[in-house]
Amino acid sequence: MSEITENNIETVNPEEHTETHFEKFLVFSIMEKLYCFPSRLIGEIALFDTVYPLPLLPSFVLGVVNRYSVPYALFDIGLLFYKTPLYSELRKGDAAGVSRKKVLIFKDEIDKIAVLIDDVTGIADIQQENILPIERNAEINDITEAISASFKWNDENVFVIDIQKILTMVGGETF
Repeated sequence: MSEITENNIETVNPEEHTETHFEKFLVFSIMEKLYCFPSRLIGEIALFDTVYPLPLLPSFVLGVVNRYSVPYALFDIGLLFYKTPLYSELRKGDAAGVSRKKVLIFKDEIDKIAVLIDDVTGIADIQQENILPIERNAEINDITEAISASFKWNDENVFVIDIQKILTMVGGETF
């Protein structure tokens, strides 16, 4: 509750003033499960168009996509998380599969990377206290380390992916 002092200056009691912090997430689906990235990291959402394969890359890096004459390495998160490529039906010439897939392009300050997803589900505005961090055992060293937190949204669990952990794992080839 506010108090009026002798000088008629209003002050706020810190015990009664709680500021609620929210964070926006871009929620998307991969193989019928919901994942997200903080929306502040995403530069663009594009329809999957053409990927230019490059030799000597890990199987989950499909090649590069060209966005405004800038190449971005395209990661197949389905292959990373489930060992099942999202790109497989596209290789078989499934034109419907091509039109459904989306590419998330990260802002340049993250890195020049893009991620292939099934579809964008929405934008979630989540209170900080509702984001539950996932605790890890120090000995675990697999792709589940890339999941940093989760939250409930529209009665479903959404997993927060830490893109920096994916980049660290890929750079260190820890899989």
